[in-house]
Amino acid sequence: MKTQRYLFLLAVICLSSVLVKCKKGDDGPVGPAGPKGETGEAGKNGTNGTNGATGATGAAGAAGATGTANVIYSDWITPPAYTKTTVFGTSNFMYEIAASKITQAILDKGTVLVYGKLEGYNQAIWPAGQVSVLPIVISYLVGTTSEIDTWSARSSVGKITLVVTNNNNVYAALSTLHSFRYVIIPGGVHTTSVVNFRNYAEVKKAYNIAD
Repeated sequence: MKTQRYLFLLAVICLSSVLVKCKKGDDGPVGPAGPKGETGEAGKNGTNGTNGATGATGAAGAAGATGTANVIYSDWITPPAYTKTTVFGTSNFMYEIAASKITQAILDKGTVLVYGKLEGYNQAIWPAGQVSVLPIVISYLVGTTSEIDTWSARSSVGKITLVVTNNNNVYAALSTLHSFRYVIIPGGVHTTSVVNFRNYAEVKKAYNIAD
């Protein structure tokens, strides 16, 4: 019994000596990198995002020029002479302009404008280049006498009749320097804005009328 205990103690002492004498060795070199792994499968697509808000409406573009479709205008017409008649003591000077485009439909639903350049007057009375729509009434003095000239236009099928009167019947004849043109606007012809027919420049622009 004592012998077995002795042998057991001896074995424990020997094992302890071995454990005390053993120590950790130095770290070995880093091993080579392993091969690259295979690419994994693509993930599933995510859900679509919500639509963004609608942008503001852009500004409207400028309006285009109005065309002259169906609008008819004449060249400037200078009467070489006027026919004089007297009605109830008033002298009338008349001149007829042929206008085949004036139909009954135009008279019923359209518009006929007549413009005058009355350059037979002194420029103090009628400035050079001025254009006005008939009827035109011109008032002026000759000495101390007041004179009133009235220019009007009567439209009928196929023609326009110019009529000139003076309050004192002072004219024996009229100047041949006055000139006129007509503009025929059928019913249903529209422009982008209201046109002032008394303003010749505005009418020219609205209907693209050449000089």
